Amino acid sequence: MLSQRLTEVAAATIAISSAVTSAADESNKCLLYLAESTIPNAGLGMFTGVPVKEDHLLGRVGDAAFATVDQDWHISPATGTLSKHSGDYHWPLTNYDWNAPDIGMDDEAEDVSVTVTGFGAAPNCHFSLLNVDEHAATYDAAGLDRYTSPGAGAITPWWNRTSTALRDIAAGSELYVDYGPSWFTSREGHFQLVPLASSYEKALEFLKAYGKMLVGTDSPDDLVEDKMMIGDEVQKDLWDIIKTHPYVSRERQALPETHKDGIRAIKAGDIMTVEVENSIRSLEYLEEHGKCMDNIVPQQSTIPHAGRGAFATRVIPKGGLVAPAPLVHIADKSKTNMYAETKGPTGNIIRDEEKVVHKQIILNYCFGHPNSTLLLFPYSSNVVYINHHSTEYNAKVRWTNDFDFYHHKDWLEKSVDFLEDQWTAGLMLEYVATRDIQPGEEVFIDYGEEWQKAWDEHVKKWEPTSKESDYNNLTWWTEKRETGNGDPITAYELNKDQDIPIRTWAEQQTNPYPHSLRMRCYANTNHDAAYLFTPKTTPVYRRPFDEDVDMAMDGEEYHMADCQVRERYERGEDDSSDDSSDDNEYQITHKYLYVVEIDVEKTVDDVTSFHEHYIMTDVPWSAIKFMEKPYTSDIFLKNAFRHEMKLPDEIFPKSWMNFSEEQKQKAKWYELW
Repeated sequence: MLSQRLTEVAAATIAISSAVTSAADESNKCLLYLAESTIPNAGLGMFTGVPVKEDHLLGRVGDAAFATVDQDWHISPATGTLSKHSGDYHWPLTNYDWNAPDIGMDDEAEDVSVTVTGFGAAPNCHFSLLNVDEHAATYDAAGLDRYTSPGAGAITPWWNRTSTALRDIAAGSELYVDYGPSWFTSREGHFQLVPLASSYEKALEFLKAYGKMLVGTDSPDDLVEDKMMIGDEVQKDLWDIIKTHPYVSRERQALPETHKDGIRAIKAGDIMTVEVENSIRSLEYLEEHGKCMDNIVPQQSTIPHAGRGAFATRVIPKGGLVAPAPLVHIADKSKTNMYAETKGPTGNIIRDEEKVVHKQIILNYCFGHPNSTLLLFPYSSNVVYINHHSTEYNAKVRWTNDFDFYHHKDWLEKSVDFLEDQWTAGLMLEYVATRDIQPGEEVFIDYGEEWQKAWDEHVKKWEPTSKESDYNNLTWWTEKRETGNGDPITAYELNKDQDIPIRTWAEQQTNPYPHSLRMRCYANTNHDAAYLFTPKTTPVYRRPFDEDVDMAMDGEEYHMADCQVRERYERGEDDSSDDSSDDNEYQITHKYLYVVEIDVEKTVDDVTSFHEHYIMTDVPWSAIKFMEKPYTSDIFLKNAFRHEMKLPDEIFPKSWMNFSEEQKQKAKWYELW
């Protein structure tokens, strides 16, 4: 049953569909390209094929996001005392992980790492040229109801993580996202030399001193040939010495590549001006040497129980490129296993090595082979939406025959053990049309006989979760909504519905929110009171809500705590508490203010704790948020389908077929859980 909660997604789909059906228009230019980065030795880069205004959407739609949950606990080396957040393991997707709160996915589980395709994986980071602003993903299961669809839990419900322009961007520009300084400082090798924002400031100071050495003055206007103390060839040799000196630093790497660009940067007063010019490729270059990334967009699939599918935005001729697919390799597919819990020798909870109860959702989006431990995850925009059809497929995958700067053809002859030691991606597939594909037509490939057999068996055995025992009883709430109760049912919808008052604790006794939700409030519970000993009674603090204090960030996070609404009252006409401030995402004035109660745990020392009770008045709607409780979304359904796509025998390297007969039997046993 398609839920009412698809209303908003349907509107987005209509907009996408409109873009698809207008694809025959000659103005339907490629919006995004994959090509060689303008950063030397950086591999792939992502480029815009059209000019984009500040704050406008890049591409046609946002990207898919994938939650990998409690990864440390499930796949780090087993010991008798193993617990969460410990151990070491090889998981190359770590290089593509994003901070879960930034994507809006931190409530999926206790420990969440997030992989995002497209803008979440393909662009580089250049701290002096950042031009992409990334946003949170949207949660929606695309109509796959857990009580009626065997496809429920088999797709990632997180999609449309949009990216917009931080500033006006010229056509042909390389697109850069902000990895954050810690992404580079926490890694070894060449990542240790990637310039940070502060590196460019110091590099500019060096350039000014270099310019003064050339002409003897501080004036950039004097940097002309007839005033130079040394000639052009000597300058070139000197610059080569500077750039190739054995002592390497981030600051040196921030210097322009050539001495002429160095002079230009001095005259411009910043390095960014030169870098921007050098980061733009001609559209002719991109059309000839790049690969278009927006030939497909997601919308509701024509295949039952498949969720979203990929649809052509323009005519794709037979043999033409549907989409490029750079790959992240995972050498051991068992690293997607999720284990049952058991008690360890000291009473702590550890994993049960003999009981695989689930697999990470990302497995469904990987290519693999029955005779290999290897998985390959394609991370280009929208390729994850390409569905399976065993007979009516109109596309296939093949290894790319160009992009030698990225695709290591020799890896196809290496062993899986070799790939295990490679921490960066270096392989690429292409989806190509096996016949002409028309605009608005859904694209399919053949996932393989093994996948089809596994799906047929899943559908045959599938039974819906009992509504009475279901912790995340979304369908029951949907039915209530359809019979007259207009309240939203998910945290996402509750947080967007500006008109409905938030229920008080008393109202929830007879009209509760779904069990899968919890209420959180922005509240700064730090204060100056110092406890030298544990209070004999619970300290109670009563104060009005203060936006400057309660909604201020603590480092990279906000102060938030579980809360309950005790009272609700209409705000006065002259009330200054306004939800429509410039920083408020929803730009509205809610009708009510609230009294909320909060209990927080505080500590006196490392072993002694106590609770404080807060009563906050005049709390605006924007300071109260609904969040999903951990482990309640559909990806945790134990009867959710899991199986990798098969990379066809004719292109799967024999050197990668490393499964022993014992491993084959064990893999078959795992598929029976």
